[in-house]
Amino acid sequence: MPSPPSLEEQILAALERALAEGRSEVAEHLLRALEALCGDASPGTPLADACLAAIGARAPERSRH
Repeated sequence: MPSPPSLEEQILAALERALAEGRSEVAEHLLRALEALCGDASPGTPLADACLAAIGARAPERSRH
């Protein structure tokens, strides 16, 4: 039986959903929760992944030529 996702992974998933749904205020709170849990934004950590998700959600769509 696989182990359940960690709290950090669950918060990251909720953050990504909040961003996808345009709920920026909720996303901000979830990002702060990750900061409190992790404190480390090294590449590959949940906090780093969250930052990348937030940046990706705010980046304008790029048109292809």
